[in-house]
Amino acid sequence: MQNKVFEKLEAYQPEMFKLLEKLVNIDSSQDNPEGIEQIAKILGTEFAKLGFDINYHESNGPMQLIATRPNPGKPKVMFMGHMDTVFSKGSAAARPFKCEDGKFYGPGVMDMKSGLCMTVYILKALLESGYDDADLTVFFVGDEEVSHPYSDADKNFYELGKGKDMVFNMEPGRDHGEVTYGRKGVWRPLIKVKGIPTHAGNAYEAGASAILELAKKTVDLFAITDLEAGTTCNVGTFHGGTLPNIMAEDAECILDVRFTNIEEYKKAKAKIEEICSFTYDQRCKIFLEKRPGEFMPSFDVTEGGMRLFHFVQKIHQELGLGELKGTFVGGASDAAYTTQVGAPTLCSMGPTSVGAHSNNEFAYVDSYLGRCKLIAECLMRVNEFVANK
Repeated sequence: MQNKVFEKLEAYQPEMFKLLEKLVNIDSSQDNPEGIEQIAKILGTEFAKLGFDINYHESNGPMQLIATRPNPGKPKVMFMGHMDTVFSKGSAAARPFKCEDGKFYGPGVMDMKSGLCMTVYILKALLESGYDDADLTVFFVGDEEVSHPYSDADKNFYELGKGKDMVFNMEPGRDHGEVTYGRKGVWRPLIKVKGIPTHAGNAYEAGASAILELAKKTVDLFAITDLEAGTTCNVGTFHGGTLPNIMAEDAECILDVRFTNIEEYKKAKAKIEEICSFTYDQRCKIFLEKRPGEFMPSFDVTEGGMRLFHFVQKIHQELGLGELKGTFVGGASDAAYTTQVGAPTLCSMGPTSVGAHSNNEFAYVDSYLGRCKLIAECLMRVNEFVANK
C-alpha cells in the first residue's frame, strides 16, 4: 500500500497547494468569525467526501469542525489544529498567498493553514488507497490563538482525546523541521491596584499611589522567575493614572507566566497570590482577577508522548528523510489537552516553517511531501505502534 499512498500524495501536491492558497486568502482572525466558518465549511466538505461524519459545532465562540470516521476495534488516531490566525481582517487582501524562491507566504500560511490542508490530503491518499486500519477523528478549532476564551473547545479536546492511541497536532514544524514533544503552559492574570487619588502638589501625603504600589510589586513578580525550573514571570503590560498632578487611583498590569508542568504552575500561582495579599501601602487594595482565555495548560513530556516521538523519528529515518529532531518550546498549544487525558501526542507536525505571527512568515515548499509521507506511514503502521505499548 505504501507505494500507492505515496504516489497519490505526490500527485495531489498541486491540488493541496491550491486549497492552501484558497484558505490563506480568507481572513480568519477573531475579528472575522465568518472567515473561520467559511474555512470550516470548506474543510468539512472535503472530509465528507472521504466518508467522515461532519459536525459544525458552535458554542460561545467561533465554529469548530469535528469530523469522525468510526472504525470500531481499530486503533484510534486523531488529527488536531486551529483555523484562526493572529492576522486581522484585511490582511489577506494586503498580503495574499504567494510562492517565491521555494517558499509559501501569506497570513497564516504556516500557523497553521498548511497543517489543515496536509491533514485533508494525507487522509485522502490513505482512504482512496483502501486504508482501513484506524478509527479517525479530526478536530479543528477557531479560537486557539486567543486560548479559547468563550468556547467549549478545551472541553471538546478533553472528550475527543480520551482513549486515542496516536494524536498529531498539525501546527507548523520548527525552523529546521523539528517536531515538538513538550511545551510550556501559560497563565495571564490581571492584577489591579486601587489607591487614593489626591492632588500631587497640595495633598501628597494624603494620597496612596496605585502606580507606586504596583511598581514595587512588579519587582516582586519578576523575581518569581526560576530559570532552572523553567518558570518565567513577565509583567507584560502596565497602565495607571490619569494626570501627572494626581496621585494615581488606579493601576493594573497583565502577567505572562510560563511553566513546564502543572506543579510548577501551582507554585507560581501560590507566590503571585502571596504577593497580591501583601501591600506596601496598606491604604491600597489589590485584586487578582481572572480574564477570559488567560490559561492554557502545559503540554507535558510524558512516556506515551516520547514513545510516539521515537516511533515517528524511527520512521522518518527509515524513509530516508534523515534525522528528525524533537524539541521542548516555550509557546503553548492545544496539544496540552489531549496529553492531559493520556493520549500520546506530538505537535509541530506541519511543514518546515519560519516566522510565526509575523508579516513575513513562510513555509518551505519542498518540506510538505516528506512530512505528508511521514505521517501517512505512521498511520499505515499504527498497529505496530499500539502493539509496542
